[in-house]
Amino acid sequence: MKTTTLTLFLTLLVASPVAADQLTLRYSLAGDMQLRMEQDMYPSGRTEPIADRRFDMTFEFADGANANETLAELAAIKGTYSAHGMNQILSTRHLVGQQVLLGNDGRTVSLQDPGGDIDLGFVTDGGLHPSAVLVDVLPVLPDAPVTNGMTWETEQTVRSLEGWAWAQGKMRFGHQIVDVTRIDGQTIVQVRSQGTTTIGVAEGTTGFVGEGSIERRIEWTFDVEAGQLLSLSLEQEGTGTNQLPQGQVQVRQVTRVELSGA
Repeated sequence: MKTTTLTLFLTLLVASPVAADQLTLRYSLAGDMQLRMEQDMYPSGRTEPIADRRFDMTFEFADGANANETLAELAAIKGTYSAHGMNQILSTRHLVGQQVLLGNDGRTVSLQDPGGDIDLGFVTDGGLHPSAVLVDVLPVLPDAPVTNGMTWETEQTVRSLEGWAWAQGKMRFGHQIVDVTRIDGQTIVQVRSQGTTTIGVAEGTTGFVGEGSIERRIEWTFDVEAGQLLSLSLEQEGTGTNQLPQGQVQVRQVTRVELSGA
């Protein structure tokens, strides 16, 4: 092979540099997104969980009414609850095909209408809205172009089912870009995020007593050009007190969420 030919071949193998303005992260959700959530509950200092919840959901995204809205349809969902060796399939059939309108300003996705919920039983203080679970875990994107190694902070209100009661708090997140790669014409950004917050009873509920805490760790990948969240892995540990029929119970809970896009 001639030297000039080899030089040209090697040049073609090297990815061209990505301009800074191409690395502005903005949501443009489309296609399908699968969400799986697991919650293990450890009341009264137990080292083994005595109850757990499992949910599997598929959302389909379409263009909304205008540039600031995203329409999502809950295409499939199932849920289970296990406690004291008994397994229960939660009623979710009424939610299949439900459409919800999401606000989308590019950096954040908000809930315009939560739609229907899943009845979690009389012990739990309120049902679970699948659309609210989705919106709660989507990170707030930075307001400026990003580069490898860059860090930024955001603040986000999180609402979480902790044990058998709803809690909420305003969480401060630290984010860091850990890798930027160019694959088949796509610029993929990998991010690690972490946040902690004090939590109290969620608005409209009464089952969470006093103050608790949540620590949340997230790893996620984002397709810059498409504006798509490709994957997200979240692990959260929460502690607090639930008001149950038998009295107040201290609960530690581990929540895991896996989110994957088209």
